[in-house]
Amino acid sequence: MDIRKPVRETPSPASPSRFVIVTLSGQYLAVNAESIRGLLTLEETGNIEHPTAHGMVYGAIHLADRLNIPNDQGSANTRVLLLSEGEARGSIRVTTVQGFLEIPLTQILPLPMQFRGPERYWYQGMILFAKSIALVLNTTWILNEHVSA
Repeated sequence: MDIRKPVRETPSPASPSRFVIVTLSGQYLAVNAESIRGLLTLEETGNIEHPTAHGMVYGAIHLADRLNIPNDQGSANTRVLLLSEGEARGSIRVTTVQGFLEIPLTQILPLPMQFRGPERYWYQGMILFAKSIALVLNTTWILNEHVSA
């Protein structure tokens, strides 16, 4: 009888990563699709601060304030992303959702040396998108202060 331990697969650089590309005050941001639990309009949230989905409360995270960028999330295109990672949950408002992107890990570029301060924790890299760049948000950092029991 041959008993083998299951082999843990580690993502190879060629394996695809999935992101939802959003804008926040005109800046492209990439959110790891694995962390997204829902996408709502403001009407669907009932304009409440902390949306609830499937019996779970997603505390509002004021991402624009945390990233020190202007807050312009009151348009008809504004969407609310419900995020979770482990026990942490939260919701962020974004100006628009651009779409879904699947790329190999090798296409995620490192942050340039100009990112020397706390912003090195905010972002995990960059993706070339729409003749510009999308900064890859660090979901763990976003949800850091919103751990739900």
